[in-house]
Amino acid sequence: RDDMSFGSIVFTNKGKILQAKAQAGAQLTFTRLAMGDGQLTGQSETELSNLINKKKDIAITKLRPMNNGAVAIGGILSNSDLAQGFYWREIGLFANDPDVGEVLYCYGNAGTLAEYIPAGEGSQILEKRIDIIAITGNASNVSAVIDSSLIFLSVEDLERHNDDLYSHPDIRESIGGLQLAIENIEVPVTSVNGKTGAV
Repeated sequence: RDDMSFGSIVFTNKGKILQAKAQAGAQLTFTRLAMGDGQLTGQSETELSNLINKKKDIAITKLRPMNNGAVAIGGILSNSDLAQGFYWREIGLFANDPDVGEVLYCYGNAGTLAEYIPAGEGSQILEKRIDIIAITGNASNVSAVIDSSLIFLSVEDLERHNDDLYSHPDIRESIGGLQLAIENIEVPVTSVNGKTGAV
């Protein structure tokens, strides 16, 4: 469904503590994303330490710094290993706290706008990129446990690479030299009276 929305994704209390530690110089390492179908029935999102009803972990495949003290963290959802479908209502981002271990850093719940994820069978196989924007403030030691076996290039990644003036400098130099050589070639032409000249 295209109308799915998490509204806001909030820091948990443990996430706030970890973020404060990161601001003070501690290492902030994101470990995984998770999705579930749990419904909020009066719980405070900030007090959660796990998803209400986790259905699937998502390995991190992308960590990209953004402006204003945020990072984009992404993973790939595949339903190929799902025996039963579920309504994707919860999203969580986990990180490692150097003092207490893994904590739920931030959390979102789509409520009634949950999207149905079918079991992975027959023509119901799907793969989709999941990105979450996490606030890190001015923390300087931010990383992620990235599963490199799941990484693939998106159109956005390719366009960013192609627009980067520092990508493939040897090829750009060769193209520049080739263009200069083409501009300086004298091409023989035959005039209407049969005499040969050059341009």
